Amino acid sequence: MNEQDVIRAAKTYNPTGVKDDYVIFSSGGQSGQVIVYGVPSMRILKYIGVFTPEPWQGYGYDKDSLAILRQGDVRGTEINWGDTHHPALSEKDGKYDGRWLAINDKANPRIAIIDLADFETKQIVPNPVFKSNHGGAFFTPNSEYIIEASQYAAPYDNNYHAIDDYKESYRGGVTMWKFDDKIGRILPKNSFTIEMPPYHQDLSDAGKGVSYGWGFTN
Repeated sequence: MNEQDVIRAAKTYNPTGVKDDYVIFSSGGQSGQVIVYGVPSMRILKYIGVFTPEPWQGYGYDKDSLAILRQGDVRGTEINWGDTHHPALSEKDGKYDGRWLAINDKANPRIAIIDLADFETKQIVPNPVFKSNHGGAFFTPNSEYIIEASQYAAPYDNNYHAIDDYKESYRGGVTMWKFDDKIGRILPKNSFTIEMPPYHQDLSDAGKGVSYGWGFTN
């Protein structure tokens, strides 16, 4: 090792009992989970079970976690896998408050809520309108809503429509999920979806400062 290697190693080494400066919540992609690791040590602290059963930690096997997993079934179909993208931290006055984490499933249009007091999934909510999403979890500045955008345009009625019928029957959209930040739960009955033309939506965010009250989806 040269001198530069030693310096780099020292910067990332955390002795026993020393906490990392930062904690990263990373989407696990097609594992369907959230990966938690520390910076600068880069130690993996936990895999949070979300959309996929995890035998080694019992997620999806005991009564309580299995009930949460089954919340994510889509239109009567049992689904035990996911493709997690873009986790979002809850906010207060436009700044992260570290209380709740939302994560979307790109493969199956669903949002999950994780409690950061114990790093456990507490709720999974499927989108009854969309067939896909990508930019699926973005909190408004005071966590009143979570913004979920569809990725690919699709018929809203859940029936087959030929691609020749694209202009008339296919639509994009953005769902505004009402969120109760006191209990950390989405309230589906108080939520709504904004119909959009048959474009492909991707990432979203809520405005802050002079753009407060606006939402943006590309």
